Formats: sequence, structure tokens, C-alpha cells
Amino acid sequence: MSFVKVENITFRFAKGLPAVIDELSFTMVQGEIVGILGPSGSGKSTLLRLLAGLEIPERGEITIDGRLIVDERTFVEPEQRCVGMVFQDYALFPNMTVAQNIMFGLHKLNRSLRQEKMEQMLELLHMTDYAKRYPHELSGGQQQRVALARALAPQPSILLMDEPFSSLDANLKATIRSELRHILQKTNITCLLVSHDPADIDAICDRVLKVSARH
Repeated sequence: MSFVKVENITFRFAKGLPAVIDELSFTMVQGEIVGILGPSGSGKSTLLRLLAGLEIPERGEITIDGRLIVDERTFVEPEQRCVGMVFQDYALFPNMTVAQNIMFGLHKLNRSLRQEKMEQMLELLHMTDYAKRYPHELSGGQQQRVALARALAPQPSILLMDEPFSSLDANLKATIRSELRHILQKTNITCLLVSHDPADIDAICDRVLKVSARH
């Protein structure tokens, strides 16, 4: 049974321009970690933005967890899609502590539940001792863990990761890759990960989806 279904998605930045994504179709099962590999300009990040609702396709449809989120007549707003996202630059709020950053996505829960969920995430990502620190007081690897905790806390249906290791040095990358795979498997979250580095995909993903640049 497909948990994520992308059917014949086509997207271009403006009318008359070549399609960045052209008639793309694929499916994912629940808990699967799929890597998207391709050169710059091949539409990898655009695909994540389409799933997240930050871009609208020209045609095609996307279904997540049995729910149609976009087609010619349907458009579910980004905040209603149950999609978590980790960006290249982590996008942490500099004026918030680690704990506050993680709790940011949990505003729909009551205070005690928010606190409980935040503590669970800190424990899962071995960041309990850093709860009161601010992003500038953390290393790149620690910032990445906080971004991951914030994305996972609301229990999204799917986690989208856009080049999550690009700002980490080579030694740290290896550690974080294995940690990430372990966390994703432990939480059984469905994940789509974009990278230009085959080593990231090999280390983390169950399979790879290759996209090529269009001219």
C-alpha cells in the first residue's frame, strides 16, 4: 500500500520556460527512506517544496497517507499537510533556546504535553543537556539535531530533508549520517532526502530516485 503517491507531477517556474519537473511519478511505503540524487538544477529541492505546499504544480497529483493534498482542483495549505522539513541552513530561531525551538511546532498542544514532547525529543537526540542553550552556542552537528528534533516533534506523516549535511565537515558527516538513519528507523518515519552526494544516500536511504537536469 502506497503511503506517498506522486503522479505525473509537472512544474515550471514560469509559462514558456522548460519544465523543471516533467511528468514525475513515484510511490513510497510507510517508514521508507528514499534519497533523491541529481545535479544542481534538476528539481530536487523543488520536488520537496511541492510536497510541502510551498510551490504549486502545473499538473499532477500528490497523496500522503491516503489523503489527496494537491491536484487540479485541490490544494491543502502547507500547515495542514502534516509535513516536517529540515532545511540546508537548519533555519533555527536565533533568539530562542533549544527547548523553545523544539516546542515552536507544538503550539496546538497544551503546555504540559508540549513540555513532555520536547523532553522526549531532547532525549532521543541526546540533547537534554543543551535545552537552555541558544543556536549560536551549538556546533553544526548539534544545530542539525535540534532542527531534526523540531521537525519530528509534531509527528509529521513525512519528513523532507534538503541537503541536510552540506554545512558539516567530513568527519562529522559520517557520525551524523549513522545517527540519522538510526533515529528515522526508530521513529518509523517516512523520509525523502535530497542530496548531491551519493555517500549520503548510500548511508541513510533504502533506495534512490535519480533526477536529471533539464535544459
